[in-house]
Amino acid sequence: MSVRIQIATPLAALMLAACGASTTPENLPTAPGQPGSVAGDCGPLVAGQKQALFGDLHVHTSDSFDTYFFNSINGPRDAIRFAKGEPAGYPAGDDDPNTPDHYEQLDRPLDFVAITDHAEFLGAFKTLCELNGTVPAGTNPACEIIGNSIRGDIRAFVEGRTTPFQIALQALLAESPTDRPAWAEQQRITDEEYQPCTFSTLHGYEYSSNKRGQMLHRNVIFRGDADQVPDVVYGSATALTGIDDRNANDEWMLFDHLQDNCGGMPDCRVLTIPHSANLSDGRFFMPRDFATGLPPGRDGVALTQADAELRRGYDRVLEIYQHKGASECAAGLEGNYLEGEETHCDFELTKNVCAGQPDDPPGCARYCTGDPAHDPSFCSLRQAPTYLTRICETVGPDGASGPADNCTAPLDYFRNAMAEGFTLRALLGVNPYRQGIIASTDTHNGTPGMVRERRYPGHGGVLEDEPKDHLGQWDCDNSNRAINPEDPADPDNCTNRVFLDRARGFGSGGLAGVWTAENTREQIWDAVYRGETFGTSGPRIRIRMQSSWTPPPDDICARLAQGGDSVTSTDGAIMGGDLPQPPAGATAPYLTVWAIQDPGGDQPGLPLQGLDVIKGTLNASGEPKVHVYENVAKTPHPVEQPAADCSVAPGNHPEQFCVTWQDPDFHADRDAYWYARVREIPSCRWSTYLCVSSGVDCAALSPANGIFPDDTGWHGYEGCCRIEGEPGSFHGSNIFSTLEERAWASPVWFEHP
Repeated sequence: MSVRIQIATPLAALMLAACGASTTPENLPTAPGQPGSVAGDCGPLVAGQKQALFGDLHVHTSDSFDTYFFNSINGPRDAIRFAKGEPAGYPAGDDDPNTPDHYEQLDRPLDFVAITDHAEFLGAFKTLCELNGTVPAGTNPACEIIGNSIRGDIRAFVEGRTTPFQIALQALLAESPTDRPAWAEQQRITDEEYQPCTFSTLHGYEYSSNKRGQMLHRNVIFRGDADQVPDVVYGSATALTGIDDRNANDEWMLFDHLQDNCGGMPDCRVLTIPHSANLSDGRFFMPRDFATGLPPGRDGVALTQADAELRRGYDRVLEIYQHKGASECAAGLEGNYLEGEETHCDFELTKNVCAGQPDDPPGCARYCTGDPAHDPSFCSLRQAPTYLTRICETVGPDGASGPADNCTAPLDYFRNAMAEGFTLRALLGVNPYRQGIIASTDTHNGTPGMVRERRYPGHGGVLEDEPKDHLGQWDCDNSNRAINPEDPADPDNCTNRVFLDRARGFGSGGLAGVWTAENTREQIWDAVYRGETFGTSGPRIRIRMQSSWTPPPDDICARLAQGGDSVTSTDGAIMGGDLPQPPAGATAPYLTVWAIQDPGGDQPGLPLQGLDVIKGTLNASGEPKVHVYENVAKTPHPVEQPAADCSVAPGNHPEQFCVTWQDPDFHADRDAYWYARVREIPSCRWSTYLCVSSGVDCAALSPANGIFPDDTGWHGYEGCCRIEGEPGSFHGSNIFSTLEERAWASPVWFEHP
């Protein structure tokens, strides 16, 4: 049977079936309320008074084509109810994403959520596989073949490689009309679940260009109710995408679509939230061309002022963290941007260029010291099936980044890209890269806000339902997987045997924070649009920042803690805002940052250890630079790692920080941004919690194949181990990964005349 027939048979069955159917002051003021507790009546608005709200603006449900085959249990309403505090189901096993095996729920509800299912094939598989709701999920044999194909080669799926099967499937479904009824149903549910002043739902979807593995993903978020939202979604897939996978115009086509379909509607307002820049292979923020001084834009020619303004108008905040890693900064990817030192860019990196080897990029040495007991786990990477990669030597659209197919670049990371934008403003008069900060989960379980490290259930449904799926496993890279599968337990008969280390590349995800006067759809959208936002790596840390040309009032800490501001647009700026031009006699701006720890839910929150200010600017030659001012506030006590059982002693570390800092290196003739980052004391990562709670001892690995024997009870837990050696001499030691949970405040900006 030819490949063509093998592909066409289940597709035909599917379609036919469908047709049939300050350091640490001791007495800082306490902030009111508990983060995440839903509000009651909005009450009268108080001018300048705001509250911190926590939510998730990146959520996939069974209406997404991938989620449907990972966890078809939770639809849009289930996901919204989960965000409100109700339980949601997790699937039973590897081959059954349709039956709930257990239920989870948040220890504290969120304040807002947006369902952002992939626009590509929105609702298609739910509609076709379940014959418009007439048959249960998992009973359509054609869909089972498709699902098994996707789940069976998740390595290709994660790396963004398209198989012939998926190309044919995409061609058949790209132009199907199933997205319109699915989108209409989502709009109805989103409006029905909206509870102004208590819980806000926002309309949205995800635009997911993934051509040649270059992720150009954006969430599209609307301000209004369903009657103020277009009745169509816009995706990157067409019937010809599998053949013509050029992406030079993908973002521009999205922006044009939004201009045409929202711009002409009364009261329609929309913004876009870029995410996964760390997985774009240098494509998201491209470097300047030597000849023009500008990056390539539409049609691959130099970016124009009009398109720079278009991008700036839509891209308002960047998702700096989600379960596929952090996009703030990365060890070894400082490029020519960083001036001075930085020691906190080892946080939740999905792609790594550091491996503790002599040929590592220069910036790796500060992280990979040669001490495996203290170095980040990526310093011991030796095989690179997914996460160990190279710096892009060339960067461009249409898969032109290289030489490795899966590379990463300094401009894939927020702070470098934001500084790079200043060079574009100098030429075009607008900074198209300027954005604020949020975080979210990117859950593919329909479980927004599921960010806990302890007993973390994963975001990939059946992809993470067993330890080996969650942590990683040995794999054979053979092309005849379906016909003649090889056995990873037999190293002598396993082609290109590698360990697929899933644990290192996937975290638990983050939360979006906004400062707003009340919990309504419009107020939350407005806060995101203006950049009065922050992101956290999971804990409900609250952080605020403002800037002014004169020292703040003595009660500034109390004002910030109680939700007030002390600056106006004429004398200063809040997060996301612009500092006005300096008055006579002003030498440098003052930044005041206030942050307070998560008070905790089922588990107590952890205290803070340090607060950093990160600045981007231009040097005297007009080149973008980044400066990191570490620990402008810090704990006065020694910081210890978690104990072997993952317990953490809070000690006397501070609950909150409030510090006023004046920039020592300010130049009024240069653009600049400043953002703040606050870090908790160290705690165990989710993978460490799992390994420790299971009592795994990596000394029990089989020397023959680096796999735990069945009688140990740890078969499938090999991802708990740092495995070294060759067949016959494999040995392992336990990995004890910790992390410093954190929050990032959106930048304050200064643009010189």
